[in-house]
Amino acid sequence: MSLLHSRHGQTDRKVLLAVAGAIRSIETVTGSITEYQIGAFDVQNLHYIIQRLWSILESNGYTIDIDTNRMRRRPP
Repeated sequence: MSLLHSRHGQTDRKVLLAVAGAIRSIETVTGSITEYQIGAFDVQNLHYIIQRLWSILESNGYTIDIDTNRMRRRPP
């Protein structure tokens, strides 16, 4: 079973923490490569990956707090 097919709210917290860490890492890498010319295909791939990771967090009721850079429950 993939993360995208798991029931909403049923993903293990350790997995969600790993997803949040992956989002932060990709955002860091993306920020550091903006000074380089990368192809449109690479930009699309990074954007797609970030969208899929965010959907895993959001479907389980979490977000990343922009002030603390930590995963937290979304307000109802």
